[in-house]
Amino acid sequence: MCRPYKTTNHALGAKQRVFETKLDDLGSQADSRVAPRPAPPVASSDTPMIVIARHGKPALDRHIWINSTQYLDWWAQYDAGGLAANQVVPNGLIQALQACKIIVSSSLRRALETAALAAPGRDLIIEPLFVEAPLPPPDLPDFILFRPRFWGVISRITWFFGNHRGQESREEAEIRARKAADWLIEEAQRSGSVGLLAHGWFNRMMRPHLLASGWVCVYDGRDSHWSHRVYRPKPN
Repeated sequence: MCRPYKTTNHALGAKQRVFETKLDDLGSQADSRVAPRPAPPVASSDTPMIVIARHGKPALDRHIWINSTQYLDWWAQYDAGGLAANQVVPNGLIQALQACKIIVSSSLRRALETAALAAPGRDLIIEPLFVEAPLPPPDLPDFILFRPRFWGVISRITWFFGNHRGQESREEAEIRARKAADWLIEEAQRSGSVGLLAHGWFNRMMRPHLLASGWVCVYDGRDSHWSHRVYRPKPN
């Protein structure tokens, strides 16, 4: 069970908190305090379109101090959990998804709840191909405590360099991201437009494959919760 850490240890002082804050932007959990750019109306077009959005803010508490083993449990709860209450869906995301003929979501609860709020009443394709890349922490001694956001940064860095602890590896996730980007391209070309509700890091992993396949980002809403990007084929 996750227990709060009483900040009596001077080793976890102001310098570490500053360091933790500076590293936040490197993690898969992008800083939701940074407001996304206002989205322009999505003009109708005969050009195929892909909208890729990040889910809303999850409900699970991040203001706790936990060790590596506890972070494994925390991440399992994060994957199983839904969104925090009383969130406002950005109008730009609603408009972008309204312009999409097909709506698809990761099979994780936080993405499904995001789809229900951002595209209410729409038929939804649920696709496990788009779930988040795992975040297994390095196996550190139990006396080392961090907050979940900082564990996310450490875990993503060590996962990137090979620490997967029996879960999906970076190489396996790259293969899946390529397949996921191809899935979106094929669906956009077939139906004309597709909107995806998924996850911060895996959305980033698909981006280079979309660009390499001749798609360009025509709107960049960054990586905060509820943010989205719009891609279209590069003009000839």
